[in-house]
Amino acid sequence: MPAPARQAGMRLRASLASVGVAAIVLVACSTEPQPSFDLVAVPTQSPGSLFEAFGPAGCPAALLEGTIVRHEEAGLAVDNDPNFPPAVVAWPHGWVARDLDGVRELLDGSGNVVAREGDHVSAGGGFYPPNDRFHPCGEITFIAAP
Repeated sequence: MPAPARQAGMRLRASLASVGVAAIVLVACSTEPQPSFDLVAVPTQSPGSLFEAFGPAGCPAALLEGTIVRHEEAGLAVDNDPNFPPAVVAWPHGWVARDLDGVRELLDGSGNVVAREGDHVSAGGGFYPPNDRFHPCGEITFIAAP
């Protein structure tokens, strides 16, 4: 076999070996168990809501405090009085919930976990028709459950 043909054959075998190793690594990585989660829709405020237009000065003076609980229709709600049903919250635009390993989590618009069911929440805002959901504005404070 002439030298150029032998060199081409060696390069081809080296390339095939590299592809084989890459395929094995890819398969090994993809067989690791990935966390299983389901996204859960939660009510959110519209982009450019009234609160954004007026800034912090336009934030109503009501305060909602309580424990984040799983809610059948709204995904998550805030339980603050055992004599009343949990308050449904219109979370900031882009937020969503997910179920991960049996725990419902609240994620902000960037996908960061901000709270989990059982955590304490405190937010200023107000309840608004037509659905009387609590619309937080300003800072929302979460305290992780012990």
